[in-house]
Amino acid sequence: MKKLSLVFLILGISLLTACGGGNDDNADKKEQKETSKNTEVEKNNAKKPNSKENTDKSTEKSEDTPEKNEASIKNEQPNKEETTQKAENKTEKKAVPATSSISQTTFNQSTTLPITGGNVTTVYNSTSPKMFFFGPLNITISKYKVESVVGSDKQIDAYSPESYLGRRDGYVVTLDVIVQNTTNSTISYKADHISLNGKGISKGGSLENFIPVDKQLNHTSVVFPGMTKQEGYVTYMLNNEDYAKLKQGTTITANNPNDFNSPAVKGTTKGNITVNFPISK
Repeated sequence: MKKLSLVFLILGISLLTACGGGNDDNADKKEQKETSKNTEVEKNNAKKPNSKENTDKSTEKSEDTPEKNEASIKNEQPNKEETTQKAENKTEKKAVPATSSISQTTFNQSTTLPITGGNVTTVYNSTSPKMFFFGPLNITISKYKVESVVGSDKQIDAYSPESYLGRRDGYVVTLDVIVQNTTNSTISYKADHISLNGKGISKGGSLENFIPVDKQLNHTSVVFPGMTKQEGYVTYMLNNEDYAKLKQGTTITANNPNDFNSPAVKGTTKGNITVNFPISK
């Protein structure tokens, strides 16, 4: 009986020991699980940026954006002053007077005297170019002169306009004119419509009077081929009364090319061009 009691006692102690160990294992597992959970939380917190810092950075980025946008817009938009300056420079380069192929010595030789005879004297001359810039078609008066005709003594054909100075004293104004067509198409232009203007008077010119054949502008044709430069003389016959009126504040006017072209030449400056044109000292 005592042996049986002893056996039950040993079994009970063993059971109690086993239960205690199980509790310890569970406690260890629970502790390990909580430790692992805390470690994961710390890792997650480390990955997430500080909320306040994040807000500050977002605000800074938001504040920087308008400045960056303004700088970007300024860089993208062309400077108005630079654009205007470039346009002006471009125009100035295009408006350079054409270079004459007729020397001053040749121009000074009178083409009036061989026809009128008498006393022909140059009373005024100018080598200051006059420019009429229309864009597609441009006109340069490279030089000009005024000759006085007194006592014409040569017989001039009565049907010739030149006979006007065969019967009276007067003046001949001669221009060295250069016409440039800067386009690839033909442009019509009547250079004899370039007018001298004075006090209550305006006079048109001629492509033939007192002009040798080799000095006729574009062979007197009004059609100027594309990409060409034509040079020749344009003359004006004046009696003494006309000259007296014209020399008071003289100007010269070039008609707009579109006065002679239909359809209009694209890119042509609008209106006629008038510049000062002194013909006396």
